[in-house]
Amino acid sequence: MRVLLTGGAGFIGSHVAEALLAARHEVLALDDLSAGDRANVPAGARFAQVDIRDRAAVLRAVETFRPEAINHQAAQTNLRFSVENPIADGRANVLGTLYLLEAALGVGAERFLYASTGGAIYGQPARLPADEDTPLQPLAPYGFHKFLGEEVLRLVGGQGGIATCALRYGNVYGPRQNPKGEAGVVAIFAMQMLRGGRPTIFGDGSKTRDYVFVAVAFYRAGQDRRGPG
Repeated sequence: MRVLLTGGAGFIGSHVAEALLAARHEVLALDDLSAGDRANVPAGARFAQVDIRDRAAVLRAVETFRPEAINHQAAQTNLRFSVENPIADGRANVLGTLYLLEAALGVGAERFLYASTGGAIYGQPARLPADEDTPLQPLAPYGFHKFLGEEVLRLVGGQGGIATCALRYGNVYGPRQNPKGEAGVVAIFAMQMLRGGRPTIFGDGSKTRDYVFVAVAFYRAGQDRRGPG
């Protein structure tokens, strides 16, 4: 299957690219390299530097590659940035998704997978753990725009006859995670300890979040015996 993967040079996207290649799919990785690293794109995957906010570039890439499926991992992920720049966040997380879905429908793609968010979309739920039936109460533009992305899939994808799926990731960690951002406490702590520092722990140290290893399903499936690295 030909799969167009957005965010393919990023932390999660590069692991998705590896899994797709291991399953013998043909992969085109799109990334604007604003947060990703070209070196993260695995050998065997094609690469194109494309900003998903650029409708013409998105349409051109999709029409040229003509994917059977689109795996949409690219996003503006900084919650604080979304509060300070809600319009910019919407352009990336809502319009970018619309452009990709428009292009997918134009070439007759069969499937569209969308990376949503697990935490920001729920806000401060009254009951934990949250599940798919928990009321959505996003408290920042980032969470709200991710929710709108899900609605775009439901409405536009449903009308166009393309199979869609939204995955609400929560606190993913693993190799190639950026330790310099606001998220990714595992990577941040690991970098601090490697440099001989002491991680800063807020509160009493009790666990308040669950964490998901970025490639757990991939490695458990036994398709790559190298382990994380």
